[in-house]
Amino acid sequence: MARRTSPRRPAAAGALPSDPELANAVSITRELTRRRFLARSGMAAGAALFAPSILAACTTPGSNRFTVSNWVSYIDEDDSGNPEGKGTTLYEFQKQTGIDVNYLTDFNDNDAYFNKSFSPLLGRGKTINADVVMPTNWMAARLIDLGWVEELDLGNIPNHANLLDAYTNLDWDPGAKHFMPWQAGIGGIAYNPELTGGEITSANDLFDKKLKGKVTMLTEMRDTVGVVMMGQGSDAAKADPDDINKALDEIEKAVDDGQILKFTGNEYLQGLEDGSIAACVAWSGDIYSLDPELGIEFVVPDEGGTQWFDTMVIPKGATRKSQGEEWMNFVYDPENAARITEWVGYISPVKGVKEVLEAAGGDSAELAENPLVFVDDETQKRLQVFGPLQQKDEIAIQTRFNGITG
Repeated sequence: MARRTSPRRPAAAGALPSDPELANAVSITRELTRRRFLARSGMAAGAALFAPSILAACTTPGSNRFTVSNWVSYIDEDDSGNPEGKGTTLYEFQKQTGIDVNYLTDFNDNDAYFNKSFSPLLGRGKTINADVVMPTNWMAARLIDLGWVEELDLGNIPNHANLLDAYTNLDWDPGAKHFMPWQAGIGGIAYNPELTGGEITSANDLFDKKLKGKVTMLTEMRDTVGVVMMGQGSDAAKADPDDINKALDEIEKAVDDGQILKFTGNEYLQGLEDGSIAACVAWSGDIYSLDPELGIEFVVPDEGGTQWFDTMVIPKGATRKSQGEEWMNFVYDPENAARITEWVGYISPVKGVKEVLEAAGGDSAELAENPLVFVDDETQKRLQVFGPLQQKDEIAIQTRFNGITG
């Protein structure tokens, strides 16, 4: 199937540059990913600090300390908002291991980090500042394929045995020997039953004419396209470009027909709250955060939903590889993993976390029963991790998606 630019955006304006790295850099300025809203309550205050900190972390010589590069608000903090405060995971790790941690929150976009750090440094055989970084699964797959991450010495990570089985049989890293997942989430459908007139069970329900102008989709390509692909009977895990473009055809038509109101990041939550959105492609963790009295439902469509996860990898040539493995082992202890899960509210990839929360009682035990945080086996079977794309396909598909989303 021919790949074409949306008629809503002329090719000259919407096309990305032919240089792959520059293309990725341009594309991220048009996107709004979920991570930009992870800390809705506190992120704005620190936003002005992001650009210089990213540049510094990516280009300066390595720190004399073990360095972790993570997304914002993605680890537990104390009551004052300090991620290294007493009783936090970072505090306990440093106390128990004697390893001094330089913890950065400078990983705010996969493509930005790739273009500022991975490609110009690792791509030239140089080392980067961080000893552990947290790319999303598809970026981790790209890095592994390029040979830019270290193979893990599992002898240093006995808690690797606590990794959920679903992550050990991925085509791009059988046995999970080059990565360990950090947290995961689900892409599905959120809806207001009062506005939809009943249940939504299928991805195809989003294209029902009765919802015209009341539907939104995500600016995160893999979740939006993945959900629509599965509604069409395609396998998102295979990431076949023809199947992807078939899904884009349907999305583009829905935009042109006025079926889709807009494409959003997490701000769709406001639309669900004020009633301007009846149904949308959404992330499970967001809906968990809403007031239950609103009556907003989240569903994994009958055909399936997407599952994304962020990973921990050790960049090629990292001088503190063994400390990185010690870090991975520490956060894969169920007690430590439960502490992180309770704060961030995403899906833990670590066996035993649910049991730790259940034993703690109170709010912890209530969290252990939340189906958006602890997915049942039947639902898990319907989740697909969007497959890796060749870089040329990545650029072509993202270009077309950007043209459609506007």
